[in-house]
This record gives sequence, C-alpha cells and structure tokens, in this order.
Amino acid sequence: MSDDDPFELRRRGGSETRPETSIDRRQFLAAGALGTAGVMLALSGIGVPGTALAETPARFAYVGSYTKDPPGGGNDNPVGLSVFRVDPRSGEFMLIQQVPSANPSFVALDPTQRFLYVINEIDDYQGQKTGSAEAYSINPETGILSLLNRQPVMGTIPGHLTVDPTGKYLIVANYMGGNFVTLPITPDGRLGTVAGSFANKGSGPNAERQEGPHPHVVVFDKGKRFIATADLGVDKVQILRLDGGNLQLVSEASMAPGAGPRHVVFHDNDRILYVVNELNATVTALEYDQSSGQLGRQLQTVSTEPAGYAGPQSTAEIAIHPSGKFLYASNRGHNSIAGFRIDPANGMLSPIGHTTSGIDFPRNFAIDPSGAWLYAANQKGDTIVQFRVDQATGKLVPTGRVTRSVTPVAIVFSTRT
Repeated sequence: MSDDDPFELRRRGGSETRPETSIDRRQFLAAGALGTAGVMLALSGIGVPGTALAETPARFAYVGSYTKDPPGGGNDNPVGLSVFRVDPRSGEFMLIQQVPSANPSFVALDPTQRFLYVINEIDDYQGQKTGSAEAYSINPETGILSLLNRQPVMGTIPGHLTVDPTGKYLIVANYMGGNFVTLPITPDGRLGTVAGSFANKGSGPNAERQEGPHPHVVVFDKGKRFIATADLGVDKVQILRLDGGNLQLVSEASMAPGAGPRHVVFHDNDRILYVVNELNATVTALEYDQSSGQLGRQLQTVSTEPAGYAGPQSTAEIAIHPSGKFLYASNRGHNSIAGFRIDPANGMLSPIGHTTSGIDFPRNFAIDPSGAWLYAANQKGDTIVQFRVDQATGKLVPTGRVTRSVTPVAIVFSTRT
C-alpha cells in the first residue's frame, strides 16, 4: 500500500502485463539452486511437536508483491504476482505460477472465486496520471491465472480494493488520488471503465503524512449492504453505500487527530467496527448499526505496541480469527503481530501478547479459512512465515515453515473446489 512515511510519495512506474508463467516444483527448485533472481523457494520446516495438523479448505494462495520502489523499503520483485498451492494438511505453500505485473499490491477474489482482481500501485498507467486494476480468470482445477483486461482507476497509487457481494462492481481506494471509485464487472469477469467516485476534502495535523485525503481501505460489512472505509489523511472512518455504481456517504466518525486510520474489520455480530490506526499504533472499536450503516461512539482504544516501546510507529493490517475469539494487528515499527482476545459479551479487547519471531516489516498477514494458520507477509524480510494459531489462547506459534517471497504485500486464499 502507498503509505509509509516519505517513501509513499515515490513515483512507481507501470507497464503492460506480460503473459503469465507457470512453474512446476522441479523447475522452481532447480532455478532457486542456481540463484535465479526473483524465483521463490518454498521451504518446509519442522512442525510443532505433538501438534496435529489441521485440514484447511484453502487450495491456492495468491500473493501480490511490489516490483518497483517498495514504500517503506525493501527489494524490487522482478515479477509481481505469485500463485501457490496450499497443502491441505500442513498449510505449506508450493509455487505453481508467477505472473508479470506492475506493482501489484492488494488482491481480491470475486464471490464465486472464478476471478481475481489486482490493483497496480502506480501513477503513470499508459501515460495517464493514474493507477490501474487488472482482472484475471482462475482455472478452477489448477489455480492458474489468465489475464482478462486492465483498466485505469482514475486516481494515483491505488491502495486497496474489494468486490461487491453481487460480483458486479470492483471498488478501489486510491491512496494518492484521494478518492474511492467503482468499476463495473462484466459477466465474463472483465473490468469496465470507472462508473462512480467519492472523494473527501481536508487534511490532518501530521504535515508529512496528512497533507490531504488518503483513502486506505474498502471493506463490506457482514450484511453485505454497506462499505466501511478509512481515510488516513483526514482521520476519518466512513460508511458508504453502493447504489447503481455510485458511492454515497451514509455516516462517518473521526479518529483522534493524527491517528491515521488505515484498515478496518467488522466484528462477527456486525455491531462493532475495529479500526487500526497507522500513525499512532492503536486499535479503536466503534459502535456500528448494521441495519442503517450508522457509526456510533468510540468504545475503546488500545495500543498495538508493548509497554515501554518508544521506537517508530507504523501499523498495517488488522483481522479477526474465524472463531471470532481473537483479533490481530501488525506493527511495522515494532516488527510484531499484536494479538487480542475479544470479549464475547461486549467485543472489548484485552492483550494476548506480541509475536516477533521471524517478523520483518509485516505489511500484511492472512489467516487461512480454517483458522489453523496465520501467515505473515514480511515486506523487508522477503518471506511469508507460517504460525500455528493456538485455538484456546490465540497465541501464535512458529511452525518453522517459511516461504521465500520477494517483497510480499498481500495474500488471499481461494477455497473453490
């Protein structure tokens, strides 16, 4: 995402996507042994003794990676998109395809999981001052991607995306463009041109990071009626409604001045919206009315950092475990995954602790659909590290399985059979 301190303002170029490349395991390992740049090696480590491996419905994992000037630092990925097969028992990643793409960061599946959508985090698509989005079809048997088309998103440096529950629209948050846009999706999965747009005005107290609006996320609520958004630049969390391709403001709430809201996640009961604030490293819980889309009062704000930490502050991702019992948030300053228990009675958070083993600038992490594993995407570590989730305590236990992945940004799992 386009977000981290002054690095976010770097210009990142775009180029047309080239034909995809499939790699079988033997070719992959052989190339890695020869030191071929950009080839990823899935390394299986030793599992946790005495721990039964859970079955996961995840069949494939799709990973976007920066190909040029990663914001916040790191190596350039020479390819972009990677497709991994997921072992159903161990959760191990096995590389099966790499797809050339220009700065593909966040990735999203449509509701049928027949199509994958990708934002190209650039600002100069085809000579225009805009980023772009790509549509891919997915082979249901092999998981292999085929490019369908690519469209401008009418805003620079897109930072996040989601597909509406009907599969008819892609919604994109343009971080530097300062707007949220919609692109229609045709029945064959292709993207149309931008149909609607919504933009904020204003700024925040952090002159370096909040000189103007910076939309950072778009997430549908559990009822699939409203879209929660966060704008880091103006310290606002907003609820939008999609109406025939247009975006309409329903409600909004302000975070603490300079907090920099980044990503959001809904409680399973759709009555609380949790917001991870990047600039002050906190999580805020907000009341939410699923019937009207109205945001209410702030219920709680907790730090994502351990007591006594005085280093750089920069959170990234937030997610709730499939059981609804635990919430996690990533710190790129402290280099950790912070864990919290969710009180089943009122949704309030209490700390579990901080996982630091193998963590290096975790821009994103993903929990597999079964809830057995959490995978941390280490932008600066060039790895995806697997952790076992203790189902009773929520603690993260390293499994020893590490997947080599250059500058990983985001991971999404396909479960389609």
